[in-house]
Amino acid sequence: MAYAIPRKPDIEALVATVRREFDEMPGLALTADQARRLWALEPRMCGAVLDRLVESGYLCQTGTGHYAKPSAA
Repeated sequence: MAYAIPRKPDIEALVATVRREFDEMPGLALTADQARRLWALEPRMCGAVLDRLVESGYLCQTGTGHYAKPSAA
């Protein structure tokens, strides 16, 4: 289920939305471009959201450039 992205991007709200998506879809693995298109984000904002999730340890980046939960990587 896709969650509505707020019109005025608030990074914390975006991070929470992306986390929910990964929680709801075990095994989800996306490239940055796929994530950007899925959540209709500008490239910089998408990168910031993914970076924050990687830095927190919630996601990791695989050798193929996909973002996934460490348990799914």
